Amino acid sequence: MDRRDQPDSKIIVIASVILIFSVLCFGSVEIWASAIVEASVLTLVLIWLIRNRIKHPQNTDIKIIRREEKYMLIALFGLLAYIFIQMLPFPSAVLRYISSKSFELYSFYAVDKKPLMHISLYSYNTGIEFLSLLTYSLFFILLAFSIKDMRSLVRLLKILSYFGFVLAVFAILQKATWNDKIYWIRQVYEGTPFGPFGNRNHYAGFIGLLIPLTLGLAFTRRRKERKLLFGFFGVIMAVSLFFSLSRAGIISFFGGIAVFGLFISWNKIKTKKILALAAFVSVIFLYLLYLGIDPIVDRFYQTDMSREARFAAWADTLPAIKDFFLTGCGLGTYIYVFPLYSTGALVSILDHAHNDYLEFILEAGIIGTILLLLFLFFFFRTVFQGGWDGRTGIIKMSVLSSITTIAVHSIFDFNLHIPSNALMLSAVFGMAFAVSRIGNEMSRDISEGKEKKDL
Repeated sequence: MDRRDQPDSKIIVIASVILIFSVLCFGSVEIWASAIVEASVLTLVLIWLIRNRIKHPQNTDIKIIRREEKYMLIALFGLLAYIFIQMLPFPSAVLRYISSKSFELYSFYAVDKKPLMHISLYSYNTGIEFLSLLTYSLFFILLAFSIKDMRSLVRLLKILSYFGFVLAVFAILQKATWNDKIYWIRQVYEGTPFGPFGNRNHYAGFIGLLIPLTLGLAFTRRRKERKLLFGFFGVIMAVSLFFSLSRAGIISFFGGIAVFGLFISWNKIKTKKILALAAFVSVIFLYLLYLGIDPIVDRFYQTDMSREARFAAWADTLPAIKDFFLTGCGLGTYIYVFPLYSTGALVSILDHAHNDYLEFILEAGIIGTILLLLFLFFFFRTVFQGGWDGRTGIIKMSVLSSITTIAVHSIFDFNLHIPSNALMLSAVFGMAFAVSRIGNEMSRDISEGKEKKDL
C-alpha cells in the first residue's frame, strides 16, 4: 500500500472504532454516549481536514467532483441550513405568514406575547437533532472521501463483519442466559432488550445493515475458506436477528435479501452465485428449525393488527402533517406535537411515530422533505452511474441492499433516531458513494493481473 494512503487508512480504522463504540454503549441513546460519539466524529473530521490541508495542499479529493456530487452536497448542506433556520427567532408577523400553526400554538400557550418566535416548537430539542444530523452528515462525507480504493473499502467491510459476528454471538448468548440485565450487569426495568440495545427492534435494525455487507464479502472472496467464513458470519447474524423476534427486522431482512437476489439474476452472474444465495437462506432456516422456530412463528401469529398502536399513531400524525405542511414543527418535537392530535386511541405519549418517514415530514415540513429527496436523488444518481460488473458490482449491490433493509425497517420503527444505527447508515452511504467513485478498479486490476490474492 502506498504510504500516502496510510493516514486515510488510520482515519477509516478510527471511524470504525467510533462506530463500534456507539453500538456497545447501548446504541448511544444516552446523553453521555451520544456526546462522546458526536465529539469524536467532529474531532476526527477536523483532523482529517487539517491533515489534508497542511500535508497535501494540492489534494483535490473534495474539490474535483462531478456535477451530481456537487448538487448532492448542496442539497445536504441545504437541509442542515434549513434545520438551523428552524431554531432562529422570527418576528411574530413573519412566523404567522410562514407557519401559521406554530404561531397559533405560541400565541395560545405563551404567558406573555413574544415579539420573536421560532418555527420549531422546542428549539432546544431541534438544536440537539441538528448536531446529530451534522455529525451523521460529516461521518458520511469523511468515509465517502477517505475510502479511495477497493482495498480500503474491503478492510472496513471486514472490520464491520467481524464485529457483527461477535455482536451476534453475544446477543444470542445473552438471551440464552438472560437475567434482566444488559451485559449481565446493567439492570433493565422496561422494554424488550436484545444485545447491547434496550429494544430488540433497534438491534435488528443495526444487524440488518451488516448482513448484506457480510454477504457481499462472502460472494467476492476468491478462496473457498474465506467465502465460507464470511458466509458463516452472515448466517449467525441472521439467526440472531430472527431470535430478536423483531417483526419489522425480519421483514426488512427479506427485503434486503430480495434486492440482492434480484441483482444477481439481473446481472447474469454465474449460477453458482444464485445457488450460494439460496444455500445461505436455507442454512439460516435449518439453524432456526434446529434451535426452535416456534417463538418466531408465534410472534407473527399473535399480532392483532387492530390493536397495533403504531397504526393509530400514523393516522393521528397525518392531520399534524397537514397543519405543519410547509415548514414543519421542528426536528425533535414530535413528542410535544403528537398529544395535540391524539384521538384517544393511544393510552401513552409517543416520543416517535414508529415511522421515520412520517415523523420527518411532520418535523421538517415540505421544505425539508424536498431537500432530503434532492440529496437522495443525486446520491443514487451518482451511485448508479458507476460500473456493475464483477466483484465491484457485487460489493456495490450489497451496500444498496443494506440501505434497502433499513429503508423497509423505517416504515415500522424509528431506527434512524438511534445514534448508532443512524451512524451506521451514514457509513453505508459513505461506502456506496466511495465504491461509485472507485468505479471498475477491481475489475480492471483483475483483468490486468494485478490482483494476486484476496483483498
